Amino acid sequence: MIYIKTTTIIFLLLASVCFAQPELDIKPNRIEFEDLFNRYDYAFLINKGDAVLTIDSIAYNDSIYIIDYENNLQLPFTILPDDSVRMNVTLSGFYYVTLTDTSDTMFVFNNGINSPEPLEVRIRFFEDEYGEFNGTVRDSVNPVDSSTVYFFYNGIYLLDTAKTNFAGYYTKTLPEGTYTVGVEKDGYYVVFHDSTYDPFFAEFVQLDSGDVKTIDFNLKRIDDSTLSISGQIIDSTNGINVNKGIIIVRTGTHVPIPKVKENPALLDTIDTFAGFIRSDGSYAVHIQLPDYYFLQAYTNNFLPGYYNDEGLASVYWQNADSLLIDSNILDKNISLIRDSSWGAGSIGGIITFSTLEDQQDFEGITILAKNINNGALYSYNFGKELGNYKVSNIPYGTYEMVAQKIGLENAISQTVTIDPFNNQITGINLNFIISNVENDVIIPSDIVLYQNYPNPFNPSTRITFETRKTEFIKLTVYDILGNEVSILIDDVMPAGSYEVEFNEKNLSNTNVGLSSGIYFYELNAGGFSQAKKMLLLK
Repeated sequence: MIYIKTTTIIFLLLASVCFAQPELDIKPNRIEFEDLFNRYDYAFLINKGDAVLTIDSIAYNDSIYIIDYENNLQLPFTILPDDSVRMNVTLSGFYYVTLTDTSDTMFVFNNGINSPEPLEVRIRFFEDEYGEFNGTVRDSVNPVDSSTVYFFYNGIYLLDTAKTNFAGYYTKTLPEGTYTVGVEKDGYYVVFHDSTYDPFFAEFVQLDSGDVKTIDFNLKRIDDSTLSISGQIIDSTNGINVNKGIIIVRTGTHVPIPKVKENPALLDTIDTFAGFIRSDGSYAVHIQLPDYYFLQAYTNNFLPGYYNDEGLASVYWQNADSLLIDSNILDKNISLIRDSSWGAGSIGGIITFSTLEDQQDFEGITILAKNINNGALYSYNFGKELGNYKVSNIPYGTYEMVAQKIGLENAISQTVTIDPFNNQITGINLNFIISNVENDVIIPSDIVLYQNYPNPFNPSTRITFETRKTEFIKLTVYDILGNEVSILIDDVMPAGSYEVEFNEKNLSNTNVGLSSGIYFYELNAGGFSQAKKMLLLK
């Protein structure tokens, strides 16, 4: 009898081990995109089995969708029994959804009972209006064979490319919309429509249904092959290389020398150069003359970002570092932050300056839409040569527009709300107040803000300032994205010198610690405002 009981127990244990297995359930089992303002949805991957579930891969159209997972998980990943992982899906390629794309299926491959597990996708709109681009690429006289023509929807989303034939001719059929068009060929500088080397100043081309737009290009040969900059463009979230986009190399330092703006297409000397990010995430841009340059990259579904020496994602130029390019400089990588531009609203206006002599200096202006409720940056575009701008694909919410120009403090607009009844907004203007930044700011005689010490710091640093009269003082610390980290002072202060310590004990949210990276501290007093950069290294 004892022998029989032992056998039965062993059998039951073996049966339990043999039949323990994972099982994937997806809830909901369909995601839907109703319109351009609803291009974001999610589903939960649930393990309703009794063993660990592994999500191996997902088959989907990556030209239309972006998929990410909670806690920045990367495939493959595991899910414990009775646990789940949220999968977020963004309809990123909304500009070329066709009728055949409106009913789609993703397949989730896993080690469970049912693999692959389907997830239905429904898109309630599609594009069926197309036009054509064509033209010829030459180097002044001769046609240029095998050059690549790039088409950027709304000026920032790389939609497609075309190759020229032996006669330098190209043609491409694309959905109707607004485009920036540029061309590259080994041995030549990249050039954009309207004969500019600066993609910010590339003339927009409106392509309507049935249109045939002819755009010709003249390329200029690279003057000096020993002057270049190269590196990788990296997704700061997962460390994976970005496989498309534009890199801009623009002359300047943190204290730029004012210069008279001229049209580079009419000169032998160029001060802004561009290149296209290759499919492996690499880039290489040749320049004309040794000088200091800022590097900025932008691409589909990421915020534009600058190079800095720390290798951190740097949306704002104040957090960037200029580079001396006097040879072939290697391994200068740029990290980019994903944006959240899944809406369909737009905000536009004109750009002005506080001094008359700068009224035509619209070069290198980036405009970002910042949500005032959560501090997130949701979309962007660039100032054009005539001083106008338009930022598209903005979700519902309340925003302020933030304009960036190297050497100037940010220009901030009035607040504006995108809602179902008012989502295409114009007349939101931006005015730059002319002054330098960092150590060369034009400082009023009654207030001085000093650089923090030590810098870099860990775990604390001291911020010192002087005021020569009684003022209402506000001293605030922000992170790299402009989110408030700490309000150190918010009070009326009599004349005197002050030193304030900044560390994790005086954060606005004491439940969140400080991570390594770049922070800004800003002093506001009356009409005075100044920000400085500091670096925490743990």
